[in-house]
Amino acid sequence: MATDGLTLLGFDTATAACSAALWAGGAVAACRRVETGGRHAESLVPMLREVAAEGGTTLAAIDRFAVTVGPGSFTGIRIGLATARGLALALERPLIGLSTLEVLAAGVPAAERDGPILAALDAGRGRLYAQLFAPSLDALGAPEALDAKALPGLVTAAGNGRPVVVVGTGQDAALAALAPAIDARSASGLATPDARVLVRRAAARAEVRGIEGNAVRPLYLREAGARLRGKPAAGKQSDA
Repeated sequence: MATDGLTLLGFDTATAACSAALWAGGAVAACRRVETGGRHAESLVPMLREVAAEGGTTLAAIDRFAVTVGPGSFTGIRIGLATARGLALALERPLIGLSTLEVLAAGVPAAERDGPILAALDAGRGRLYAQLFAPSLDALGAPEALDAKALPGLVTAAGNGRPVVVVGTGQDAALAALAPAIDARSASGLATPDARVLVRRAAARAEVRGIEGNAVRPLYLREAGARLRGKPAAGKQSDA
């Protein structure tokens, strides 16, 4: 499916920021981003209507929707998925889900992708949600919930020895944990998922895979049974 004529509305509520973007005419046509302090439920739907209107369309005319599925804030993920599923179901449109970590990695400028990309979100209490990606943005492992001090083992397992680019709200904790054993630096740009990147990735996925179903599931790493390295299985995912 060619994406030039596709209208795709994507949004992220998995962190303290809330962002939305419209893909139309083969490019990002409109976007909004606000720091809601976790009050996504109040901001999201009005933001979606504003973005659609700025792009010259309406929610009812959108061809498909995209949303981040986590990891991140339990409440934020729940709000985003509930809204996305509601729109997709009511309008009978396909829904595409992408992880917050993939969107973070894809947001690193191409000029900075000269080594592995570590996407890391702060999970509170010294914990991170993290995943390593190649410069091509292919995943080098599964997303994990782990103590920041376990990051050197995660990065070393990739085995390429090149400097690591770190992005996300867990950036400072990750850099501190990697130093001095592993050469790492921070990426420029946003530390939370960017809806403009989300819709670009989702549009490319739509072109390759065609129509996807609406069975998009949340990625709750710790609730799904992931173990913090060196610790017993955790209970509930942080809502920080």
